[in-house]
Amino acid sequence: MTRTKKGIFSIFLAVVLLLCPMLLMACGEEPEEGHYNIVLTNATVPPMMATLSCLESDDTTYMWYGRQQTFTNPEKLGFEMLENNNAPSVGISSEAVDEIANTVLDLYMNDSSVTFDFYVTDYACEAALRIFVAQDIPTANYTVHLLEDGTGSYTYFTQLYGSETGSQDFEADVDAFEDVLAQVKNGTYQYSIDAYHYDLTYVYAMQNNVEYMLQYPELLESQDQEMNTYLESVNTVKANLTEMFNDLSAEGQQTFKDAVFDSAYIDPIMKQDNGKKTLVVCGTSFSGEEFGSLTDEVKNGTAEQKFEVFFNQIMEDYPDYNIVIKPHPSWGLDDPSTTANEKGAGWTSNDCEGAYERRVAYCEENNIKVLPGQVPMEVLIWAYGDDIKIGGYSSTLYMNAQPNMTLFFILADNDLNTLGQPLPSLIENGTLGDGVRVYYPNGDQVAYQDYEF
Repeated sequence: MTRTKKGIFSIFLAVVLLLCPMLLMACGEEPEEGHYNIVLTNATVPPMMATLSCLESDDTTYMWYGRQQTFTNPEKLGFEMLENNNAPSVGISSEAVDEIANTVLDLYMNDSSVTFDFYVTDYACEAALRIFVAQDIPTANYTVHLLEDGTGSYTYFTQLYGSETGSQDFEADVDAFEDVLAQVKNGTYQYSIDAYHYDLTYVYAMQNNVEYMLQYPELLESQDQEMNTYLESVNTVKANLTEMFNDLSAEGQQTFKDAVFDSAYIDPIMKQDNGKKTLVVCGTSFSGEEFGSLTDEVKNGTAEQKFEVFFNQIMEDYPDYNIVIKPHPSWGLDDPSTTANEKGAGWTSNDCEGAYERRVAYCEENNIKVLPGQVPMEVLIWAYGDDIKIGGYSSTLYMNAQPNMTLFFILADNDLNTLGQPLPSLIENGTLGDGVRVYYPNGDQVAYQDYEF
């Protein structure tokens, strides 16, 4: 072939390569993608952690999240959102798992070289087994990212492996996990993805294609030194939400905030034009939201009286602040028209008659504004951090508070160690600032103690 003919052929080939994708799209087919992000989460921290990881990715992201109002405007993320109207309040929807499993298998059967990043709430690691292992997807084709579920991930670790015999319990779970894998592969495993499976979580994170994303992995500690040695084989990755948010571009940060909350609705609550600063009290009752059964005495009003007494004291101690309530996301929204399932047992005080109405009336009488319960407080901290202070009941959100932003905690006893892990360690090492107040009940009164660090 002459040099001229070679040149003409090269130009022709370049034109063909350029036109091929255009011709495919003209025929209704898009070029095949080689990689996908898949998000399957519940709670608050996991969907935020996954979204921050995928927001500026060039790959298609499929997303399912359980708490429907975690994102006010999810369409702004640009993800392929899966239906979540029937999402359980805890755990992962089996329908969502099946839908994702079918999608993954279809993509793999169409192209065996396709790869996936799979983001899932840590306690629901069974979903990864169902979607990938049970369908014989090679481990080289996917990476599983287990996502911390806030303080629960550290608390469960302490309960499971924190004692002086923690390594023995861990070894038993390692053996049990091998049995689980065998059952998954032969199709006999009984899944319960809507339940907590921390007995599998830390062991699964030892697999080569699995990483465990934690905000403070260094605070997973055991009294058993051998267990601490085992931890070196768990593939933990430090993934602090605030740092992940700060790593986004300015445009990405704005997109994230726009997806999470409606500033036109939230701004008047967080920035009341009366010359006062804003103090956000997070949570609405002891132990998260009064988990478990309540005594007849509590159902007859004691819990509500304590609620009012505590807020009376807070308003007295902080008169220069507008008091705003941010309910716990699992257990209450501010809108009385929402369904009982969305309100949850805590905001209605486990069926204490009239509790919800009494709290609403109390807030109205005292000009206390109430934020939507499921909007992640962490994002509000990033958006309004220079203008607000926070305090309240034990919560994951304090793990992303700025130093000296947290003024107080409301506890059942005067004991900082009753806070969910790893908050006591963060307080002790000064991450939350120079000091904090603890409010606690003393009979029918409220007592407090100031701690300095």
